[in-house]
Parts: sequence; C-alpha cells; structure tokens
Amino acid sequence: MSDFDITYPGESHEATVPDTLDLADRAELAINGVGGTIDPALHYQMYFRVRYAVKTPFMSHHGADTTCDPKYAESFPMMRLMCGSDRYADLEAGQRSEILSRLQDGLYWNLYDPRRPWCTSYNVAFDGERRNEDLANVAGNGRMLRALVTWRELSGDPAWDKPTRALVEGLARIAIERNGYVYYPDGGFGEPFNYPRSGWVRTDEPLTETEGGEGSVTGYQGHQIQGLARWVALSGDEQALELARKLTRFCMLPKFWGGVPDPNQLLSERMRHVAAPLPDPACVAGAEQAHWYSHFHARAIPIRGMLEYATVAPDWPVLEFVRRFYEYSWSMGIPRTGWVNCYPGSLSNNMVEGCALGDLVALGIRLSDAGMGDYWDDVDAVVRNHLIEGQLVRADLLQRVADASPERPADQVSPYPWQETTADVIARSLGNFAGHSTPNSIPKPWVMQCCTGNGTQGLYYAWEGIVREHGDSAQVNLLLNRAAAGLDVDSYLPYEGRVVMHNKSLRRISVRIPSWAPRREVRAIVAGAPRPLEWVGNYLRFDDLKPGEKIEITFPVQETTASYTASARTKDEQTYRGTFRGSTLVDISPRDEAPTSYPLYLRDHLRGDTAPLRKVTRFVPATIIRRW
Repeated sequence: MSDFDITYPGESHEATVPDTLDLADRAELAINGVGGTIDPALHYQMYFRVRYAVKTPFMSHHGADTTCDPKYAESFPMMRLMCGSDRYADLEAGQRSEILSRLQDGLYWNLYDPRRPWCTSYNVAFDGERRNEDLANVAGNGRMLRALVTWRELSGDPAWDKPTRALVEGLARIAIERNGYVYYPDGGFGEPFNYPRSGWVRTDEPLTETEGGEGSVTGYQGHQIQGLARWVALSGDEQALELARKLTRFCMLPKFWGGVPDPNQLLSERMRHVAAPLPDPACVAGAEQAHWYSHFHARAIPIRGMLEYATVAPDWPVLEFVRRFYEYSWSMGIPRTGWVNCYPGSLSNNMVEGCALGDLVALGIRLSDAGMGDYWDDVDAVVRNHLIEGQLVRADLLQRVADASPERPADQVSPYPWQETTADVIARSLGNFAGHSTPNSIPKPWVMQCCTGNGTQGLYYAWEGIVREHGDSAQVNLLLNRAAAGLDVDSYLPYEGRVVMHNKSLRRISVRIPSWAPRREVRAIVAGAPRPLEWVGNYLRFDDLKPGEKIEITFPVQETTASYTASARTKDEQTYRGTFRGSTLVDISPRDEAPTSYPLYLRDHLRGDTAPLRKVTRFVPATIIRRW
C-alpha cells in the first residue's frame, strides 16, 4: 500500500485583506505542530505528550501513539486544503505509508515492537504473557476508518475501496452481538478496549458507562459509527450501514444515559449547611433525553457518530437524541465564549479538553446541516473564542512557563532515551492544541495529541462551513475570511461590522447575519449601489449577481459586558466577566496571573474601530472534504 498518494491541486492569488481571524493561518501553524511532533525514527509515530511546565520542555511517546496516529493522518489533508502549504509533505507521505502497513487481516494493529515497551502503559495489570502481542484498539480502528474515508473522498481513487472494505469487514467480525445491537468489549489490558491477535480476552457486556480504562464505554464505539456512516455516504455499503445502526442502538441503551450526577454532590459545602437536601431523585430526566455524566469528549464521540449515521440512514429519533445531548451540554458551559466544562461535578477545576472544542464545532454545524436547528451562532462563538485560544501560538508565553517551572525529577525521566526528546520542543509544537483550559487560562500547559487531532479538525469544520457552494449559488454561514471558487469573503469583524464578498462567478449568494447584529441597522451595497434587503430566515439573499461585483454588508458592532458562572453551586464555582465585540471575547476577568499559566484572551488589539489590512496569498483547493 506504499504507492497510495494524495495530492492537493488548487490555485493561489494575491489579495489585500483585513488582518482579522483567518483560519487558513491557523491551519498553516497547525501543520507546523502536527509535523513537528512526529518521530520518523520510530515508525512515524506522534509524540503523544508535550510538557511545557518544566525547566526543559519535552515530548514523549505513550501507549496511545498508535491509536491516535490516524488523527494526524486525517488532519494533514484538512490543513493543506485550507492553506495550500506543502510543508512536511514527505513526512506526511511517510506516516501515511507507515500506518497503512499496520492494516493486516482486516484490522488496524498496534504491532508489537520491543523498542516500545510502553505500548501497554495504560493498564499493565492484565498484561501477563500477552504483553508482547499485537493489539487492535477498536477506537483506533474507527479513527483509521475515518482516515481511509477522508483519503478516498479527497482523491476520488477507487483503489482506496479495498482497504476500506476490509476494515469494515474486520470491525464487523470482532463485534459482539446481542439482542439487536453490537458492541466492542474492554479487552482488559493495555489501552481500554483492545482486541489482541489471539482474540477477545473477555466479552462481558458493560453494565455502566464508566467501566473501562478511561471511565467510558460509549466513547470506544463512536469513531467506528462515524467512519462507517461516512463510508456509507460515499459507497452505499449495506454492511457498514447495518453495523453503524447496531452500534448506535448499543450506545443509546438507557443504562448509559439519563439524569444528572447526584444533585446533593453538586451542592457546595456552604449550600449543604443552609439548604435542605434535595429530594431523591431530583432533577432527573429520562435516558431518551441524552443527559450525560462523566466526560464530555468521551460522550461526544458516540454522539457525533450517531449524528452521521442518522443523517445517512435516515433516523429521526436518533437525530432528536443528538440534539438533546447538544443542548443539554451547553447548560454546563459558557456558550458565548465557546467553553464547556468537560467534567461537571468532579474535581476538574473548570476544565475543557482541547478535544471537546472540535466536537462542539462539529455538532453545531452538522445539526444545522441536518435541519435540527440553527446553531451557527454557537459555532461562531466557539471558533472565535475558545477554539483558537486553545491553539498554542505564543512561543514567548510557553518559554515563560518553562522558565518559571522546576526541573523535572530524575526519576520521572524515561529509562528509554528514544521515548523522549527535548530538541526545540516549543518551536516544533507551536500550533498544537492544549490538553485542557479554564475559561481564562491554560494552567501548567501540556498537550495530549488527541486534542491536537480534534482541535485542528475543528478548524477545518468551521472553514468548510464558512462558504458552501452549489452550482451558481453559495451560502455564507460564518462571517470569517475565506477564499472559495466562486467568491472571496473579507471579514472586518470584530473591529467593524462589515463583511465584503468579491463575486467571481455566482448568480446568487445568501449570507447569514449573526443574531447579535440588529436587523433594523443592517445595510447592503451591491456593485456600489444600495440594495433592498431580502431576508430568508437569518440569511440575506442576493440574486441576479454578476461576476466581478462586490457585495458589502454593514451593521453596528457594540462592545458589551456580561458575567457568567462556571460550575455553579460547587466548590469550583467561579464567575467570569467578559467584554465582547459582537461574538468575540476581547477581555476577561479575573485573570490567571500565575507565571506557570498560559493566559488567554490577550486581545486589546481587537478593540479598535478600524480593521488593519495586510497582503496575503490565498489558496483555493480544487476539491474539498465535505463528509467529515
């Protein structure tokens, strides 16, 4: 399979544009971080962990490297389509060839290598004589299926069908069937939910969601559902559709959902003394409402898979389930800043994982695409705020953290020198996504590359959703900079309430106006002349356009302040006061002043009234990935 290749044809042009958020820039930086944290000397595996809060930052391999390598393989093409960069192209090809070689007997394997004794570091208690056995992590196989489908859609080459079909058959072969559903059990050693070459160690059906090495069962079924559903959309594969349906039925079993964590546990100690205990049970919803507990990202994985399955099936009750999950999740976050507490009611200290930010973008867009609501304002808030703030872009701030941190104890240094590196860690990892963050900072910043995989793909989801082109028409959903085949979008937000579209070849353009923009004060000029407004829902529609015409939309941008409380009524309760220009958070208080924290929202420069301009090279790919 080493001959499989991917190319990125497209056209570039020079332009002078507003110096405002451009996701293509973030993609170019992401390529730096993804490529810079791959180790060609050890099977092109990622360094799964990056640590900055030590005097000498370091990167290290981990048992999850193999499972998460396909995340990088899926992110590379997405980032290249956004920005056109060919940096690390040879490394990308080498990694692709390497992970394709791990496809054997219809599964994607973590192949035993004595140089990687940490491959079962998740759980060594059950290793015994199986320590040296090849392992197929079922979630890693789901991620590999997603990468294969991405390559197939991007290249259009039917040669990809054979390995994809083989993986579908392999996943079907090892699934455990019960009464109308299937599941993958926890193998009991190494990473959670590993399938060894010699077969399942045990096939017991999980009784609760929190079983397994990471405290999640459904989280290890969802990537498979998503990959299968995306393959169905490309191929119509009936076996894949049936497997996705049965996995979805398992993930929706009532034993995994319903209610909230014990309300008495969510009360702070102060409230316990002044308020009577809540009745038991209290504030409990039925399982069909998709209320969740434990770990947001682990829950979003199956939900995203279900959403893709329900779209291709179609299956409206599943779509409703997904919508209930999405809306409930925001009750544990600060929607206006795009932040959600990943571990509500726990000792999380108000943390969101980088993985979760990509999930939020994906769910908001795909639910909107499915007609289950208009969640583009949610998406806009996540992208403009916590998603891009979670991407590590300031080398000086990371160096400050390192300088203020202690030396790493000698007993914490790996005995295997090839497991770690300290070479140019900050420079090589810029563009990665932090493993966690509070609403105002990243305390003792570190990276787990599952978050980089999800975060970079979150950038792509938003970029693809900015403009959707269909024949001689286009729909602009987000007022962000974007170059496309039929038009270019210049956004002056948040400095000015102004967006300019340069029409190249379209007859009709519909533009979504954010909810915070007062409709009575929206104005439009087409080809230099005022144009009466034609609203269709939240969109302005412009018909009878001609190539070369410029469409300019303006509206006021007000600076407002608001306070939001995270983890209310718990010991971690904290109220944050934010200053916003439109949907962009430009300042937050209180601030985390610790020298070992990476501060967020250092955005005084965004409070001006005139957007600066810059010259750029814009890339327009010849094809894009739509089934993500």
